[in-house]
Amino acid sequence: MNKNTINVCLACDENYSKLAGVSIASILKSADKNDDLHFYILDNDIKQESKNKILELKKIKECEITFATVNEELFKTLQLPQKKGYLALSAYFRFCMPSLFKDVDKILYIDCDVIATASLAEFFNTDLTGKLAAVIKDTSCETNQKILGFKPDEIYFNSGVILVNLRKFREDGIEKKLFEVSEQGYDDQDSLNIVLKNQTVVVDDTWNWQGKAKNYKEKVPPKLIHFITAYKPYLTGLKTSFNKEYFKALKDTPWDNFYDQHLRRFLPVIHKDRKFIHFCLWGMKTRIKYKND
Repeated sequence: MNKNTINVCLACDENYSKLAGVSIASILKSADKNDDLHFYILDNDIKQESKNKILELKKIKECEITFATVNEELFKTLQLPQKKGYLALSAYFRFCMPSLFKDVDKILYIDCDVIATASLAEFFNTDLTGKLAAVIKDTSCETNQKILGFKPDEIYFNSGVILVNLRKFREDGIEKKLFEVSEQGYDDQDSLNIVLKNQTVVVDDTWNWQGKAKNYKEKVPPKLIHFITAYKPYLTGLKTSFNKEYFKALKDTPWDNFYDQHLRRFLPVIHKDRKFIHFCLWGMKTRIKYKND
């Protein structure tokens, strides 16, 4: 029986370990029986307890999970863009993939807020001959093209899902070039777009769906759902549109609990409705006073 070897890389710190776990769970649940998955996690001080939980995901489907420690000294000259100070250092860790994984020729990097609904084999087997990566156009492509001075035919891609030709990265010294560009103040996505410009294969956006569910015309969900905005399912708890795919994956992880699956969705509504809160407090106060009288 032929196996489909698929290498997947995620980068996260302790705060994103749960999201990485849910993302991995979705990939394992959606995998074909012949998919031979190896996950490489770029480790930015993930606690051992969280690592153990991630390793428990092997129960869903047998796979390999490797935690790779990144030397943070390599990033000491990095200048995070002022308007994007929210970026975690781990977002830049992927720059080190060519030197960290010297025996790996191709790897699929995905952000932690990406959920899979289909096997990754088709995308992973994209022909990268002579190309550095396979990418998907960013939703703000035109805007960022102008900002970076790209020509209309020079695609600006979203770096949350990128199939990387690590062999060619090493041959062309891409790792060094990425550090040189990022040290000029560009964020991780801009740096990748600048260095990889005109050297990528653009694939179907179902492999990195960044739009709203109502804009997706097919009956089945995209193959990779990327929650790019601040409206995250794990923050709102709402199970509308494609958010439900996140909760399906969460259900098979050690992080699954009643609060995240059911209660969380009501809290943002209550939090925003101050009148409701004041009404409840007034009712409690009146009831206590009435009893005391």
